[in-house]
Amino acid sequence: MATLRLFSLLLVLGFTQALYKAECDLVPADFVFLLDSSGSETTKGFKTQLAFISNFTSNFEVGADKAQFAAVTFSTGVHKNFYLNEHATQASVLDAINKIQYSDGETYTDLGLNFVRNNVLQANHGARPNVAKYVIVLTDGRSNDNSKTVQAAMALHNVPNVTVIAIGIGNAIDVNELHIIATDRNHSFVVNNFDLLHTLEVELVDKTCTLCGDYPADIAFLIDSSGSESGAQFDNERNFVSMVTNEFAINPNDTMVAVSQFATTSRTDILFNQYPDKDSLLNAIARIHWMNGESNTHTGLNELAHHVFQVKSHNIHHGHHGHQAVTYGPRSESAKIAIVLTDGRSLEPDQTIRAAHQLHNMGVEVFVIGMGHSVDFKELQQIATDRDHVYRISSTNDLAAIHTNIVDAICKLKVPPPTTTPMPTTTTTLPTTTVKQACGQKPADIVFLLDASESELAEGFAKEIQFVYNFARKFHIGPQNVQFSSVTFSSNVRNDFFLNTYSNRHDVLNAIQKISYMQGGTNTSFGLKFVRDNSFKPQNGARTNATKIVIVITDGQSADSAATKHEAQLLHHQGVLVYAVGVGSDVDSSELKAISSNGTPILVTDFSLLHDIQASLETAACHGGT
Repeated sequence: MATLRLFSLLLVLGFTQALYKAECDLVPADFVFLLDSSGSETTKGFKTQLAFISNFTSNFEVGADKAQFAAVTFSTGVHKNFYLNEHATQASVLDAINKIQYSDGETYTDLGLNFVRNNVLQANHGARPNVAKYVIVLTDGRSNDNSKTVQAAMALHNVPNVTVIAIGIGNAIDVNELHIIATDRNHSFVVNNFDLLHTLEVELVDKTCTLCGDYPADIAFLIDSSGSESGAQFDNERNFVSMVTNEFAINPNDTMVAVSQFATTSRTDILFNQYPDKDSLLNAIARIHWMNGESNTHTGLNELAHHVFQVKSHNIHHGHHGHQAVTYGPRSESAKIAIVLTDGRSLEPDQTIRAAHQLHNMGVEVFVIGMGHSVDFKELQQIATDRDHVYRISSTNDLAAIHTNIVDAICKLKVPPPTTTPMPTTTTTLPTTTVKQACGQKPADIVFLLDASESELAEGFAKEIQFVYNFARKFHIGPQNVQFSSVTFSSNVRNDFFLNTYSNRHDVLNAIQKISYMQGGTNTSFGLKFVRDNSFKPQNGARTNATKIVIVITDGQSADSAATKHEAQLLHHQGVLVYAVGVGSDVDSSELKAISSNGTPILVTDFSLLHDIQASLETAACHGGT
């Protein structure tokens, strides 16, 4: 596995412009490039900057409801190249970038930062409310006026929804200044020279391409407000809540946030839907004050279970108008998420575990962040829904650095839960066909062959579907790009959809969410035969110029190992690249080796770890045809 991941990492750097690219149009975003055009850049260095931002831009779909781009250059003065609303297509943006001129001069970074804040990020120039805004600053030296640059950066950080990414090039930069320009250290980068800029392309896309679903989410924060969390520590917790909240669209149809605290007792400061827009919600978070007291973590968890995640009527005081009954609480169709922050052991560990399990049984995904060295790691694991939901940091000062990790984890949950109801199976028999092996960077036809046997259990199968969903949404999907098909097997085989059933990503992702659990035996050979006989037929969408890929996911030994190995060999002989993913300890490693085209299966210990191999498998599948 380590070798595969290293190989995948090396490949990713070389495949930014390949057909496999992150699909970044799930969430609209406004991007502003702020480019150093001073004398130290030189014409050659400046052109390398332009190539870098062109490559970056090519990862995004451009439009009024997708990504928008603007560009500004600075040296002794500032020059606006184009605003966010000047170009409505990717081709137009790339053409405009190609026309940006080098100006030479001094390095007045502060003027550029102020121009972006006062002009580019204004509604009349295309900036959209409640949309993530990324300002990407590229510079090769320290600014002429450090104090003014710091002031300008701080002012830009205060603009709602803005994340500043600072990229320093060469040895003449001021690293401390670069950290101050960026939103946080997690968003500042340094390369030794202009020729190495390209090595940041993938990481920069990762920072800005938040593949977040649009399923509603109800997120409750539980803050440690005990005696050890006074002053700056409590401020860091509160600022973390604001940072995470700021990453999401806050409205009754998307994300809603609640905030509670615990010390000796517990208190809820903000209920779901109490503040239905982002500005009022962030203002309310800023007003939350420290409670002080002991670390009765269980009282906070009970507060979430008995009050926050319950729909209840509350009497709200409205000044001279008296009290008004208002209903607050989570929505019936939403992802339920709790984020618990604590800096120590609970005083009542048994009650804490019982309260946490109650939340788990309610369907709430619980994340826990342990801050400092006094936390009980075993207790954190029991509070969280699973081990992947546990984070440990040395102090509250590190909360800002991990907020993007929390956002990414939440985004993975902002999708409708897969259907797991057993349903009748049907099998269709069609003549066999031979598919030529593909090579080079060509379109890909990818078929998932999914084990839906009884050993999977509904919970395991749901995680399997979640993995397939997350995998598919990272690709451009369509007749000229990547196509997907899904087949499930247990005692029988069911075709979920063929390669040409759906022609866009939205429909494919919806279809994946509807794949249902079957139960039954593990007739892997039946599934492989069905794929060979049906899935790669031209009338079912298979293309002669496409790489043919099958990804088999199973948690056990097949009912007929000899037949399974034989069917796998027939697929290999057709030029189909087969990847075998084994989950758990009951798999037959020799069988998985025979199924896999290269004889090297991918193994994980349980379904919750499938996401660990996602990037590696994506890259390996993409590279398979070269």
